[in-house]
Amino acid sequence: MSTETPKMNRRDWLRKSALFVGAATVAPLIFTSPAMAADKMAKAAVNYRDKPKGSEMCSNCKLFIPGSTPTAMGECKAVAGKIDPKGWCDIYVPKA
Repeated sequence: MSTETPKMNRRDWLRKSALFVGAATVAPLIFTSPAMAADKMAKAAVNYRDKPKGSEMCSNCKLFIPGSTPTAMGECKAVAGKIDPKGWCDIYVPKA
């Protein structure tokens, strides 16, 4: 029986660090009310695009506010302007 704790390799450390930094960056956006989010980010600041990234798209994001129909343009709690349900950006947060 070994008493050594398993060492974390560089790839795992970088991956976990990136996830932590990403979560710390997005957490304030998730926990702010829409009234507090009056100062929204520009689409360019979050690399918004009208196409999904694989299965990740705005309609599956916690920050997305849907339009009147599933295919209608919606809004985002963090990004200014009309948002395509099939769009994607760097601050994408999957719904739980």
